[in-house]
Amino acid sequence: MRRFLIRRLLYLIPTMFLVTIAVFSILQLIPGDPVDAMVEIGADAEVRELVVKQYGFDKPIIVQYGIWLSKVIQGDLGRSILHARPVAVIVGEALPLTVYLAIGGMLFALLFSFPLGIFAAVKRKSLVDYAAQVTGLIGLSLPSFWAGLMLMLVFGLVLKWFPIFGYVSPGESMTGFLHHMFLPSFTLGIEMTGVLTRMTRSTMLEELNKDYVRTHRSQGLTEAEIVGRFTLKNAMIPTLTISSIRFAMLLGGTVVIEQIFSLPGIGNMIYDGIMGKDFPIVQGGIIILSAAFILINLLVDIMYKWLDPRIQLE
Repeated sequence: MRRFLIRRLLYLIPTMFLVTIAVFSILQLIPGDPVDAMVEIGADAEVRELVVKQYGFDKPIIVQYGIWLSKVIQGDLGRSILHARPVAVIVGEALPLTVYLAIGGMLFALLFSFPLGIFAAVKRKSLVDYAAQVTGLIGLSLPSFWAGLMLMLVFGLVLKWFPIFGYVSPGESMTGFLHHMFLPSFTLGIEMTGVLTRMTRSTMLEELNKDYVRTHRSQGLTEAEIVGRFTLKNAMIPTLTISSIRFAMLLGGTVVIEQIFSLPGIGNMIYDGIMGKDFPIVQGGIIILSAAFILINLLVDIMYKWLDPRIQLE
């Protein structure tokens, strides 16, 4: 295990290096001059030249990348052009909300999809099975923005059960935090519920049709014992893979949900950065999300070993 962890941590270095090249290169291809966002309309040429030199825009691209990368390695993500504040501070303020939102969406998905998928596999061709298939189809078919707007309309404006805008941090009020995060988290978890329900059902069906399950049935074990002691753990490995990938995608895919519910998360921050040509904000946000994605995958690899000791991590 130790060799595996060291090797995987070493893999992070070239992976993150390629991520920095991709992030820096793509943003250079975006049309528009970031200097326009930093100076007033009609500013003197001297003022523009001063800004260009201050931020190093007059240097070759490779030099700009080298300077930016050296600062990133030291934990300096730059300074926001629009907000005139360190990017690390802005990302640090926005990231917790996005993490809360992604965790909430994942919890909703797990809460509905796992029991539904398992029961659908055990009770195949029953009403539960049909309900699971319909749930999976609905979850995959509903666009997040449309589902969010409909939930806001029904539960926010008509029934007035939940607020439709704003955010309360858990430090201020845990009740207010849960109240404000319910609808965004539920909206974010709808698609995930569809994916995980279908995945759990199919993997459980595959396990239930294997020879060792027939052997246990012939030995007189009940279906609940077989599922709880044998098949569930084996079926969770592919489901865990999909869950981890989808969770990492949730972190970067909250832009639409944060826009709809006016949540000051990292997705909203990156969107504002793109619209305002605030490159340091966009670069810093994507770097943090990429690092989170890679670390989550590392944790999943470690969990594989816990779920199935037969897996050789080396």
